[in-house]
Amino acid sequence: MLATLRTIVEAVAQQPTLTDALNRFVAMVKEALATECCSIYFADYSQDNFILMASDGLNPEAIGNFRIGFTEGLVGLVAQREEPINIAHAQSHPRFKLSPEVHEEGYNAFLSVPLVHQRKVIGVIVVQQKQARSFSNDEESFLITLSAQLASQLANTEAKSILSVETTAKKTSVLKGVSGSPGIALGHGFVVIPKLDFESIDMQRSDNVEQQKKLFAQAVSATRQDFHIMASTFSDSMPKEAVAIFEVYQQLLDARSLGRQVEAQLEQGWSAKSALKYVIESLVSQFNAMSDPYIKERAIDVKEIGLRVLHHLMSTEQAVKSYPKDTILITHTLTPTMLAEVPKERLKGVISVNGSANSHASILTRAMGIPAVWGIEDIPLLQFENKDIILDAYAGRVYISPTPALKKEYKQLHLQESKLHDKFEAEHHLEAVTLDGEHISLLVNAGLDLSTEQEIAKYCDGVGLYRTEAWFMQKGQFPTQAEQEQWYRAVLTRYHPENVVMRTLDIGGDKVLDYFNFTEENPFLGWRGIRISLDHPELLLDQLKAMLKANTGLGNLKIMLPMVSHTEEVDEALKLLEQAYFELQEEWADQFIQIEKPEIGVMLEVPSSIYLLPEWADKVDFCSVGSNDLTQYLLAVDRNNAQVADLFDPFHPSVLRVLNQVASQCQNLELPFSLCGELGGEPEGAILLIAMGYRRLSMNISTMSKVKWVLRRLKVADMEALLSECLKQSTTKQVHRLLKSFMIENEFSELLYQSKH
Repeated sequence: MLATLRTIVEAVAQQPTLTDALNRFVAMVKEALATECCSIYFADYSQDNFILMASDGLNPEAIGNFRIGFTEGLVGLVAQREEPINIAHAQSHPRFKLSPEVHEEGYNAFLSVPLVHQRKVIGVIVVQQKQARSFSNDEESFLITLSAQLASQLANTEAKSILSVETTAKKTSVLKGVSGSPGIALGHGFVVIPKLDFESIDMQRSDNVEQQKKLFAQAVSATRQDFHIMASTFSDSMPKEAVAIFEVYQQLLDARSLGRQVEAQLEQGWSAKSALKYVIESLVSQFNAMSDPYIKERAIDVKEIGLRVLHHLMSTEQAVKSYPKDTILITHTLTPTMLAEVPKERLKGVISVNGSANSHASILTRAMGIPAVWGIEDIPLLQFENKDIILDAYAGRVYISPTPALKKEYKQLHLQESKLHDKFEAEHHLEAVTLDGEHISLLVNAGLDLSTEQEIAKYCDGVGLYRTEAWFMQKGQFPTQAEQEQWYRAVLTRYHPENVVMRTLDIGGDKVLDYFNFTEENPFLGWRGIRISLDHPELLLDQLKAMLKANTGLGNLKIMLPMVSHTEEVDEALKLLEQAYFELQEEWADQFIQIEKPEIGVMLEVPSSIYLLPEWADKVDFCSVGSNDLTQYLLAVDRNNAQVADLFDPFHPSVLRVLNQVASQCQNLELPFSLCGELGGEPEGAILLIAMGYRRLSMNISTMSKVKWVLRRLKVADMEALLSECLKQSTTKQVHRLLKSFMIENEFSELLYQSKH
């Protein structure tokens, strides 16, 4: 059965449209189970019913027309229970509903399982047979396994179908993701695919068959040249048997093998990319189904050849592409390099398949003030190319080919957003003082958007977090001590006399260096932060010395250690700082230069650190809560995983209670403390943190004016009353409800995004 399962999954994945995928699915399941009918229903939540989408055995005229309510019949019962139903006499069941239009009167045996995708029932699979019998445990298990594997794939196929709707059809398609950097953007899709694969290619037709044949022929010719050059390069250094593989590749490119099959698809009206995709995926599927290990390995060769041809096909198109003036950047996984390549004045928004609203890439877009949506369906991205797009990064929605009316509505919303932004900016020069006279230090998280560093010094009370790794990530190799010193000096000078808290190198997790890359199964629980620095003391020593040198004569440097979870890590880092200090003293002994020893602190990001604060208070000068990672570890949610993104919420009662506990502990220990996570940049988050006792909040510059504007209109006493109620709640929803009521009562409703959008 396992081979059959794999065959069905692969066959459905290769279908170009939702209709083709579903028809192929029901036919293959019917054959695999040797039954007489297989049908699939999809949920239509707009009408609270299921629609018959495909069937091999029921009335063909009912497909696409027959509907049954969510609470009706056996189909509704399967969805309600979210579990299989297996009965021999379906028509005798009390929930059976006879629907003459589908022609199922003759069927008795009934086996059905729900299709569940991301906790939501998206459909129901039904198999039926005239003979009254219970389906076997193996058959039931087969269908359950199949539904689990195919739920996301069918949802993905549905998304492909949605995106295939042409603008001329005057229909707007909507994709849902996770809201990242807030805002609204209107523009045109520009797709970046750093690693080309056939999954990125959508099936598209072309009216010009001869042109597509010519493109394919050019790509094959260029691929032949690639293999010829490779064979020549390796002929002197490799055995003849190894070089012979390139001859095999050349033969596979021959018109009698790959070429003929692709041309057959071109004749049917498919584009060159689509024809190549279809043929390569079909061949790979055939090879994988073989039992002979040698033949199976040929699937790798075929795919490699196909990707090379595809690369040349795409290169021709990419050569003439340029960024539109209103670019919506679309990619599988956003990198800083992708953002840097788009002229800033042209970049209006970002859409990413991978990642979540709390990934470091998302933090980067927030720092730049660029609307972003994360975690959309993993669909062929090229279907976005040059499409009109509205990006609603408040609600996490992407509108493809929007209607003129929708465009007009969002242009008005965008205008209102701009006016609100101007209102906040009008008070950026004023002190962040509450109505009852409490001064709050608003610091900036810096180091990500290096192009705007020069502009923001005047807006803030200093830097609460300077991410030194951002600079390392832009280099092609580890920077020298002299290069680091020069860079840190420029940063410290820019913000002088305000303090700058520089975090030592914090890589690992989702922050990688191209020249120091490593692979881990669970990177967020692996080698990252201070662990890497202590395992490579030479790197940490270099960085500490560069910081100390840069601070000479300025004295506004503070150093912070990331991801500390053990007391031994604090001790080792302090020893290395002492070593760097004394070695520099010896080095500069004859230059009469005074080297200052800066304050050193720790980031509280790991739950264990909260319980070690009493021990650490005697060793360090300050601490700062990194609420992003702390939330991630407290809730056991990978903040890069879009599938569980909804579970990541810093307003979770447990997170709020821990943050309150930290503030209380630090006050008792007389240890200066702050918070430098994204929570402080949200007005509701800042309100709760101030009520807890936090008086130093570090945030992205794009959110600072808004937070300041809100704080200047509130009393700390009112914030404390709100906090008291929030800490009593047991669910995140209850906390959010209290926060929303508070904002409305204090006339901040304009900051709350309208739920209808």
